Amino acid sequence: MKKSRKSELKLNDDIRIIQYLGSKLQILDDISKEIDNLICGEGIVCDLFAGSGTVSYKLSQKYTVYANDIQEYSKVITKVLLHTEVSDINEKIDINCIYESIYYKQNKIFLQDLFSDALRYEQKILDSTDYEGLAELCELNLYYDGSELASKQIPRAKEIFGDAYDCFSSDFVQQMKNRSDVYALFTLYYLNSYFSLYQCIEIDSIKFAIDKLLEDGVLSEYISNLFLACLIHAVSEIVSSVGKNFAQPIKVVNKNGEIKTFAIKRCMKDRKMDLKPHLVDIFLRLKKLDFHKNSNMVFCENSLNALLLDEMKNVDVFYLDPPYTIDHYSRFYHVLETLVKYDYPELEKKKLNGRLRIMNGRYRDDRFQSNFCILSKSYSEFELMIKRIHSLGASIVLSYSDDDSEKDTRKRVVSKNELVEILSKYYEIVNVKTLNHRYRKLSAKDDNRKEMNNSELLIICK
Repeated sequence: MKKSRKSELKLNDDIRIIQYLGSKLQILDDISKEIDNLICGEGIVCDLFAGSGTVSYKLSQKYTVYANDIQEYSKVITKVLLHTEVSDINEKIDINCIYESIYYKQNKIFLQDLFSDALRYEQKILDSTDYEGLAELCELNLYYDGSELASKQIPRAKEIFGDAYDCFSSDFVQQMKNRSDVYALFTLYYLNSYFSLYQCIEIDSIKFAIDKLLEDGVLSEYISNLFLACLIHAVSEIVSSVGKNFAQPIKVVNKNGEIKTFAIKRCMKDRKMDLKPHLVDIFLRLKKLDFHKNSNMVFCENSLNALLLDEMKNVDVFYLDPPYTIDHYSRFYHVLETLVKYDYPELEKKKLNGRLRIMNGRYRDDRFQSNFCILSKSYSEFELMIKRIHSLGASIVLSYSDDDSEKDTRKRVVSKNELVEILSKYYEIVNVKTLNHRYRKLSAKDDNRKEMNNSELLIICK
């Protein structure tokens, strides 16, 4: 029987707020066991690349945990999972207060009025399951500053959007950025790509309500982060993309202009999804989590900078799960980063056919680029990290998985042998253990994913 994703969110055990590349959900017990062998009794563990927070939460059931990640969305998630602030959470706290707030209602009404023509057109397409109409919207490329809209598409765009057509300009984006009384970032940046126009309006309005209720003192910082973590989860569930990440939206038309059957059906299904059930479901689960420590800490630093913090002198074991390929994680989760920062970023452009073009993924132009993912810098970055950890007198449990050309996995920027070589310079005992498990890998095939056997390694250094 196929395992449902909801079954992976087990109360008081393992929890996943977002689907995460290289997730260690299946080997949490193995990681915990190795750390148990290194710490006698109570201790402090640092999850230096916390990501989705699944490892941090698991370890927090036994130890004090310091979680670190350079990404802001990870900070929000781990603050909730590690319960780092004194909380006023109780049975009376209800996420429906967002929908009942004047902020949510006002923001939604403003955006619905502004984009009324396009919303009616979109709803007609979704209600009638009009695949050709949806494909046209996906290919329209009217968003952000309007620079990607082809001249031949202008008449059709004006027909669909009416007066709201003029909203897609640099001046209007800047105007919205300067306003504090309305949120429109997702509506302007991501409509008809990762989300429908209506879904974008919902996301903007929920985020606006969370921020304003915090500002008014109605929500505490912890509850605000809790609600935002729920929104992060819901956004990740409804996104229309391969693998439910944000590397790029599903492409529904091939290079010949023909509609791709599987892709358009998947996109239609995603566009019809409602945020609220996902928001409520994860809220009820997070609300019931057990918290074992109140001295956990969360940092949002580059890993090497985090190791220089005074707090790291108290760490007994560092759990390391750094990136090992040329794929920067910021590419896969940039939308979540923008959701948390809500800063109307410039979008990254690349030269194509002689002119600068916004990339299909609509990436932030300031997204973090890790030296661990750069071939010319990765080896020295790993060595400096290990050197600093060793100087702190701490042990290491490190996750690694080998590349395999037969399985079409990404080549590692640092090989297993190179990694062991680095570790052996600083630690007398370097023990490599193999853990066999199954994981889901992106595929070019129509089902977009396939099951793979993979040898996950844990390298223990002491």
